[in-house]
Amino acid sequence: MSVSAADPLSQAVRRFEARDRARAAAIIVKLASEDAPLGDRWSQVAQLAAALGEVSAARAAMRRYVAGDPYDIERRLAYGAMLAQLGHVAGAVKATEAFLPNAPRPDARLHQLLGACLAQLGRVEEAERNLRTAIAGSEWPELAGAAWLALADIKSFGGSDPDVAAMQTLSAQLGPDAPSSLLYALGKAYNDQGDVDRAFESWTQGADKVRRQRGPYNSAASRRFVDEVVAGFRGEDFAKLPPSAVDSQRPIFVLGLPRSGTTLVEQILASHADVVDGAELNLFRTATMDLGGYAPSDVTRMAFRPDAADVWTRFGEAYLHLLDERFGTTGRIVDKTLNHTRFVGLIHHILPKARFVWLRRDPGDVALSCFRSHFASGLDWTWSLEDIGHHMIEEDRLHAHWSALYPDAILTVAYEDLVSDPKTWIAKILDHCHLPFQDNLRDFHLTARAVTTSSASQVRQPMSTRAIGQWKRYEAHLAPFFEAYGQR
Repeated sequence: MSVSAADPLSQAVRRFEARDRARAAAIIVKLASEDAPLGDRWSQVAQLAAALGEVSAARAAMRRYVAGDPYDIERRLAYGAMLAQLGHVAGAVKATEAFLPNAPRPDARLHQLLGACLAQLGRVEEAERNLRTAIAGSEWPELAGAAWLALADIKSFGGSDPDVAAMQTLSAQLGPDAPSSLLYALGKAYNDQGDVDRAFESWTQGADKVRRQRGPYNSAASRRFVDEVVAGFRGEDFAKLPPSAVDSQRPIFVLGLPRSGTTLVEQILASHADVVDGAELNLFRTATMDLGGYAPSDVTRMAFRPDAADVWTRFGEAYLHLLDERFGTTGRIVDKTLNHTRFVGLIHHILPKARFVWLRRDPGDVALSCFRSHFASGLDWTWSLEDIGHHMIEEDRLHAHWSALYPDAILTVAYEDLVSDPKTWIAKILDHCHLPFQDNLRDFHLTARAVTTSSASQVRQPMSTRAIGQWKRYEAHLAPFFEAYGQR
């Protein structure tokens, strides 16, 4: 449908493209509150609202879109996927389960969505049942691969497991068209069976396929950005900026490489009575999208704008508003968004009372775990052992830089110390975050909540040291990583 220049949705899109979050959000929130005759365009309103972090508006608009044809499977899939994306995983399950008896025809995608969401909620038996239904009824290789991968994440494979044979048969049938998710699932199965060589070969095939499809990691650009951060973001640089008046300590930022223990700490903190929830929120970048970038030059450019006097306060208030939208207005929130390690100085300036917990782990264990994980998006450095090494060098530099700059705000936690002496380290984490000690937090794995990362199944188990040193089984295979990382 064509639209005029005066059309509110078009205006909101233009504001969004100009990185004017506040005005785009104002238009889209007003639009979502009205009963305008937008028809199928309510889907666009919902998507834009979600991109702006306006959860209430996104849900309202998506409900109107579904109401336009309540028995349409595509609309129901979009609704469920958006609820899950916005953190309402239980709501996605409820809505999809309610629709299933009324669906005009069987559709494996509904069961795939249900299975993935149920797995995030820890409802393993129901998840497995729906994932197997999706596998049996799928006509799409990508969907079958995703279902097998989700199933592999919640089960262990024995030596004669028929599921392994089923995946091997499907992979052979699809040949070069086998999706990367299926290859990663097979790698997990071989690892469970103790077949190190076949596991690593399968992960390598999956990583190579994703790398060819999405393009290689630009390690040189990453290094240049970190060079700029280390050189241009020092204490005196932030002292020149107008201060932020935000005094909230609501967010707790958990930093670190994926698979370094960040989800474990998130789960521990989210089990505390004073903490509402947490996730990889990605809301700070949404709140500060007006910056246009996060290099020192971008911050300097913002500092010279006419409205710069209170811009850092407005950014902080916008971020807190987005937390309210997603979680309500009470309780502490854990934000473990990946790549926040690059923005620590800016986060600290905008939210000066925020606390940071930085997880560190044996590089070999992190490298292996990242390489064998099929991440949804945004982690292009995990598709090559050399790239993992290069990326980890930059993360080490960032940790050294920010820790020296903000020693009181950042608590560094070694994963190995945490799992070896949880009582001591949980107490240290709580004290650092200004939370009262609760002895029951060692039972964090019993907390019922959605865990949306690839560590979902691990954090539902009691804490143990069994994951320490797993890389040694794959030492020969990891040689390219160690060579790139420069240590052994």
